[in-house]
Amino acid sequence: MNWDILKSHYLKANRATQLDSLALNLMRIQLLAWSGTDESVAQHLVRESQFFIEWMVPQIDLETDITFATELVDLQRLLSRWKLSWSDLWLNEKERQEIAVLAQQWSNYIYGRCDLLVG
Repeated sequence: MNWDILKSHYLKANRATQLDSLALNLMRIQLLAWSGTDESVAQHLVRESQFFIEWMVPQIDLETDITFATELVDLQRLLSRWKLSWSDLWLNEKERQEIAVLAQQWSNYIYGRCDLLVG
């Protein structure tokens, strides 16, 4: 994966598209965690989502949207915790289902932010 090319394309997109990409990744993580399939794909999506947040947060106007920037940093921390213990989490059914629930909640929240930008 060429992260520099992905970053270039990601940063050219508008904020709604960037958020949509992040939310879609989280939805994919949720579906893979529910099914317990394609661990390596799910792990890649976690890393890609971390990059999306890393690239997006510096573009957020902290004077007007500090709360959202803080929430994205919280999501970044969650993804980092998952990444650090990925193999153990994925093998544990209960932990994997928790990943699915949290990924779905975050995906829904991010999609809600997309709606605010578009609507």
